[in-house]
Amino acid sequence: MENNRRVWGLSTGAVFIIVVSYLFIDLPVARCFHALSQETRNLFEWITKAGVSTAYLIVSLGLFIFFRWIRKHRFHADCALLFFSNIALSGIIANILKFLVGRLRPKMFFENGLYGLDPFHVGYEFNSFPSGHATTVFAIATTCSIFLPKYRIYFFIFAAIVALSRLVLTAHYLSDVFAGACIGTATAIIMKRYILKGESCKKTICWKN
Repeated sequence: MENNRRVWGLSTGAVFIIVVSYLFIDLPVARCFHALSQETRNLFEWITKAGVSTAYLIVSLGLFIFFRWIRKHRFHADCALLFFSNIALSGIIANILKFLVGRLRPKMFFENGLYGLDPFHVGYEFNSFPSGHATTVFAIATTCSIFLPKYRIYFFIFAAIVALSRLVLTAHYLSDVFAGACIGTATAIIMKRYILKGESCKKTICWKN
């Protein structure tokens, strides 16, 4: 019961922040980043590539297959499966929300003066919410923190920098990035309970110590 209340409280708080950001903060922040120099944008064009999920999915799936059926190491297989599942599931959730919400990207505002939502609309210009890159990197940072908690600060700094790149490039609004971070983090925490059980769970506790 206590955990359920905490989850609902955090969820309600996150939704409140997203709504407030959408109404009052997103556009001013987007205008600030839009005014940055092209040199700054060029730097973050490289950084933002770290948020593409494809390579992470391929590597983690390959490691799962290797440790599950070739090397037959249960704990390492579970680690790889958790890594893959967190990125894949959070990505699926983000893509469903993109379609349901249909938020116009900052590009539409700066080029056409359009700002708002167009639900159930397919297309790059209409899938700003949430940020897929932010979802991916925060799922990765949270998953890595489960196994290497001593270095969690570095994992989340990495995630924050990649998420920041989406704002610098005006590919997303602030609330898009925040929502993606929440989805990635929450998915990793929830999936840990279902994938890491028994001996695998005990090992992660040992790693924390």
